Amino acid sequence: MRILSLVSSARIGFWLAELTHPYWHFTERGYEVDIASPAGGAVRPDPMSLPDSDGSWEADDLVSRGFLSSNTLAAKLKATLPLGEVDVTDYDGVHVVGGAGPAVDMYPNAQVAGLLTSFWRADKVVGTICHGSIVLANIPDLVKGLRATGFSRAEDAQAEQIYGVDFIPHFPEPTMIAAGIDFVHVQPWGVRVVIDGKLITGQNQQSASEYAIAYLHLLEGRTPVLAA
Repeated sequence: MRILSLVSSARIGFWLAELTHPYWHFTERGYEVDIASPAGGAVRPDPMSLPDSDGSWEADDLVSRGFLSSNTLAAKLKATLPLGEVDVTDYDGVHVVGGAGPAVDMYPNAQVAGLLTSFWRADKVVGTICHGSIVLANIPDLVKGLRATGFSRAEDAQAEQIYGVDFIPHFPEPTMIAAGIDFVHVQPWGVRVVIDGKLITGQNQQSASEYAIAYLHLLEGRTPVLAA
């Protein structure tokens, strides 16, 4: 059993915990995980998501610290699979990692749309978290009317105080609503996981572990503990 984790190639980066926490849950359960990105090769976590960076928001993130301390795992971030080389038949589901990057290079993106469509039509699990949920707006005909969550506009407003106004070209909440998605969320930085059929979404980095557990339950045909 294998899961594809998709991260951004954009310089602004992806949020490390949204990769590492699901990675830990998936591999502990015996799944293989491959990491892909639009451009392939080396990818860059948002510095604020690195446990040891100045001003880190994740200084207490032991899971990410452990991931980076492993030469084998850290090397995966230097050699991601190019999106164009992904064979959907090799995977049981896809997990799209957030951080601001996906709003830069994964929407709008016809290649990402094609990948998601292939997973969807093969009846495989499609999961997204945080800004990663913006990729769903690439496939409006498939997700219109479905309930989903992602990084809320209220959370982005707080992020703008750090990164600058309009630090990304598209914000998940209004973009997803425009695509016909029933966007739901809780208060900023609260935990929210939403499941609608084979689609599972998480609001933010605080939701990463709960999202991963529910993702596995959905993948294995069990009743997800956080279905909402």
